[in-house]
Amino acid sequence: MQFSRSSFIMWTDITISIISKTNPLEDIYNCFGIFYSLEREFSRFQEDSDLSMLNKKRKFEVSNRFIDILNLSKQIYIDSDGYFNPLVNLKNIWYSSDFWKWIFEKKEEPGNFDLDKISIIWNFITLKENQNLDFWWIVKWYTVDLVSSYLKEKWYKDFIVNAWWDIYLSWNNSLEKTPVVGIDNPFNTKELFATLEIKDKSISTSWTYKRKWNIDKEKFHHILNPKTGTNNNEIISITLIADKCYIADTYATACIAMGIKHTLSFLEKQNIDGVIIWSDSRIYKTKWMNNYNLEII
Repeated sequence: MQFSRSSFIMWTDITISIISKTNPLEDIYNCFGIFYSLEREFSRFQEDSDLSMLNKKRKFEVSNRFIDILNLSKQIYIDSDGYFNPLVNLKNIWYSSDFWKWIFEKKEEPGNFDLDKISIIWNFITLKENQNLDFWWIVKWYTVDLVSSYLKEKWYKDFIVNAWWDIYLSWNNSLEKTPVVGIDNPFNTKELFATLEIKDKSISTSWTYKRKWNIDKEKFHHILNPKTGTNNNEIISITLIADKCYIADTYATACIAMGIKHTLSFLEKQNIDGVIIWSDSRIYKTKWMNNYNLEII
C-alpha cells in the first residue's frame, strides 16, 4: 500500500511517499520534522535562525550539521571552480525580506565572495567583512538526503522524497516497475520534454525559464554567476542524476552559472549524468544517459 503526505516547508512543496505493508505515517511526520528543524536553523527570513545570527554577529557557534553544510559547500566551491558559492546573496535582487513579498530591487551592496576566508574553529564560524552566507542552494537538498537516510534506517525499501521536483527515489521494485520521471519542456511548460526511468538515485532540474523578472529594464533570473554578478543564459534547463540530492542540485546550479562550455567539461570530470537543453533548443546528453531509458518526447 502506498502512503503519501505533503507539506509546504522551506518555501517548497515537499511530498513523501512510501510503499509499506504497515502504516508509516509516524515516520513520514518525523521526516517533515527534519525539514522544519533545518528550516528553523538556516532560514534567512527568520531573524533568530542560526544563519541570520551568524550573518549579524559575524562570529557564532553553530551545530555540527551547520559545519557539515559549510564544508560541503566549500568542496563544491572548489570542484566547480567557484561557480557554486553560498556567499552570493540573493536578497540583493530577489525577495530580500519575505518570501511572500516578491520585491525585485537591485541593491549595490559590497560583497566578499572569497569562501576560503571564512574561519572555522571547532563549532565557531567567523565571517570576514562584507560576507553573508545564504544556503538556499544546498540546505533543502541536503535535507532530502537526511530524510532519505532516516527512511533507510527504518528499513523502508520503496519511497520517494520529492522537494519540488528535486527527488530521491529508493526502489526495490515492489510494484514490479521502475518509476518514470518527467522533465518539463522549457519552451512549452504544458508539455513534457522527456521521460526517464530512475531508481536508487537523486534527480534534480534547474532552469532559467522560470523565476524571471526585470529590474530597471534589466532582465534577471534566480541563478547568478558569482564571478560577475550577472546571469548566464546559455542553458535554459539542466537535469542531473547523482547518488546524493545535494550534489545533483548544487552541480546543476553551478552549471547554469558557468555556461555550456565549462559545463560539458565539468560534468565529464565529475562523472555526473544529465541532460542539458540549450537556449537555442539544442540538446546535450552525457554519455551514460541511456542507462536510464531516456525518452525524448
